[in-house]
Amino acid sequence: METILEGLKIAFFGVIMFSLIVTIHEAGHFTAARLFGLRVKEFMIGLPGPNIGFTFKGTKFGVTPLLLGGYALIAGESGSKENPNLASAYGYLANHGTLTEDEVRAASQELGYDLEEALDVLDAWGTVKRSKRKGVSSYAVPAMSTVLEGQARTVDDPVAHIAAERKLTFNAAPWYQRVIILAAGVLFNLIFAIVVFTGAMMILGTQAPTHTLASVVEDSPAAHAGFEPGDTLVSLEGEPIESWEGFTLLMNGYEPGDEVTVIVDRDGAEVSGNVRLANNEGQAFFGVSPTGEKVSIPFGEAFTTSIGFIGLVAEAIIQLFNPATFGDVVSQSSSVIGVSFLAKDAADAGFLPFIVLTAALSISIGLMNLLPFPPLDGGRIVVETIERITRKSIPLRAINTVTLIAIALLIALFIYVTGQDIQRYILGS
Repeated sequence: METILEGLKIAFFGVIMFSLIVTIHEAGHFTAARLFGLRVKEFMIGLPGPNIGFTFKGTKFGVTPLLLGGYALIAGESGSKENPNLASAYGYLANHGTLTEDEVRAASQELGYDLEEALDVLDAWGTVKRSKRKGVSSYAVPAMSTVLEGQARTVDDPVAHIAAERKLTFNAAPWYQRVIILAAGVLFNLIFAIVVFTGAMMILGTQAPTHTLASVVEDSPAAHAGFEPGDTLVSLEGEPIESWEGFTLLMNGYEPGDEVTVIVDRDGAEVSGNVRLANNEGQAFFGVSPTGEKVSIPFGEAFTTSIGFIGLVAEAIIQLFNPATFGDVVSQSSSVIGVSFLAKDAADAGFLPFIVLTAALSISIGLMNLLPFPPLDGGRIVVETIERITRKSIPLRAINTVTLIAIALLIALFIYVTGQDIQRYILGS
């Protein structure tokens, strides 16, 4: 039973961590799209599927049963190829309010074009709504101020209506807006990590050594001279000591075998001792270690250190493309299994360790998404940019071929790293 509960905890915290990271990523796409005035049909926590939620300003927010990740469904981002019959199709549907799949097919013969194909494009735009109940698919016009969803209505100018709807879609946005929307997911992952790292460092601070002794090495010169833990260094050969750094700097001026006088403060009284310094790999050795004290880290230092973490992760990802370093990077990588074990351990340690680990993983997942291979965001940005420069659409077949190759390589890497984690975390070898 304990093993089962432990496994459930591992799975639970792994799901929570990945879902949080993906939701933050999708929030970036959502925010950028809305800032540019585009329609976002859905913003869901969980993989696509049946969902529950509420609608606010044209976007349905909610959750799905598959709580692993999330998505933002931007109007026209997929399945939105142009169709010359969109205005006619919308006008026909509006006159009827709702059409079943069979009615749509029958109307296609009457209208002389594939009505279903046109309505599917409008569904991708969010202009009409396709639903399936009791195994029957149907299309309906959405609710308006005085008209209910699926209720018949008259549209004075379907062409103007479709033109206005087109402006709300991803493909209708200017190139630079599409690129910003695609990059915004990664940007949000990085911003999240910077905020967490900066806040954690400012909260936790750092341990700085003091000139109060934490320990005295047994049989060392300091021990022979009678010094004890808790003593505070006052002077060395008459030179005042105000910090551990000052003490080590003074010690650098002496050689093994030198005899020095050290004064310490012990419970308010000064205690002096003559010490003959020992030899430790050619360096003068006294034989004490310092206590530490918490020192706050200022915002500027914490912020720049956080930026530095992103640089280190980026460097590690780049090394994946270097045959000389590929093996080392992969051997240090973790799959979903490994991350879930780490997530559980971090959660056991407290909220701060858990959120810091989440931030670290957010950097990795975010930057991996910038790799220039479809279907990753970086690959889509490359496609958008090439099409912008050449003013020609890249054949869908070419994009799909590159996508399949990239997916195959990612799956192979995933399988290898997963096997590595099974050996490491489950089999314990």
